[in-house]
Amino acid sequence: MTQGGETGTVGRYRLVSRLARGGMAEVFLGVLPGPEGFEKPVVVKRLLPELAGQEAYRQMFAQEARLMATFGHAHVVSVLDFGLEAGAPYLVLEYVEGVDLARALAARGPLAPALVRHLGLCLLRALEHVHGLRDTQGEWLGLVHRDVSPANVLLGHTGDVKLGDFGIAKGLRTPSRTAPGSTRGTLRYMSPEQVRGGPLDARADLFSLGVLLYEAVVGRVPFAATTDAQMLLAVRDARLEPAEHLLQRAGPALAGVLQRALRPHPSERFASAGDMARALLDVDTGSGAEQPWHVAGLVAETLAAGCPPAASGPGKSVASPFSAALLETRGDEEA
Repeated sequence: MTQGGETGTVGRYRLVSRLARGGMAEVFLGVLPGPEGFEKPVVVKRLLPELAGQEAYRQMFAQEARLMATFGHAHVVSVLDFGLEAGAPYLVLEYVEGVDLARALAARGPLAPALVRHLGLCLLRALEHVHGLRDTQGEWLGLVHRDVSPANVLLGHTGDVKLGDFGIAKGLRTPSRTAPGSTRGTLRYMSPEQVRGGPLDARADLFSLGVLLYEAVVGRVPFAATTDAQMLLAVRDARLEPAEHLLQRAGPALAGVLQRALRPHPSERFASAGDMARALLDVDTGSGAEQPWHVAGLVAETLAAGCPPAASGPGKSVASPFSAALLETRGDEEA
């Protein structure tokens, strides 16, 4: 097993190159080898070696694996395997050959409303599946993704659209692992209640999706902010940019769906991903850009542009007491 390098093996898998490294885990492109030249590309996510000895991190990583093992949907990244090597856990995921939406938006800028509608419907179907999951005893899990952001939307070269990275997803019976007063997620895509550290349900993910789709069609998130502090307060109060920007780019029907998803209070939003999907289905964009080959074209253009992953600006991923300290409140939402 490699220790922070970009080659080696983990369990049955040969590591080809490191794709990313975060605060808790690193992600590799890997290969499952077999006889007669058989090779299957996979993604291997493993806990950082320096954290492998800490039980809290091991449990968080195992929790992600258990959650993802319950998924089975065309628009959700599939988990293939989970194991331990040298005491460190690793997770094996399906490989989606393409780019993430953050990279595509950095390369292309605003997308056509019809393509945004298609992306929204794919992600709403994914969220409807995740939000409705039950365990083997039939008990509703009450899962909330908590980090619906462009970096976690994978676009395949054959037109696939898949939601991934459930590392901070939370359910009704998920063990608490975030300190009181902390927030976890990507700030500029959080819901107001998530920033406040309050209880979350599926409608928090719909707000996050609303921000994502707004950015996809307008070219920027709906909050005017240049610092994390400004962004946090804008999200907390759902202070949106003037509606003209959205109306000009999206048209009134699509804009109306996004504006409802971005309501400050959960009760003002769509009740479920299914409800939002039905509203989006009624939107006539007057274009045929909703087919998988348009996603494939977006991937091809992004790769041809050679655009690196988008840099993190105001609204970067956070998991600290920063928001509680700034808002002078004690949150109770925990990972």
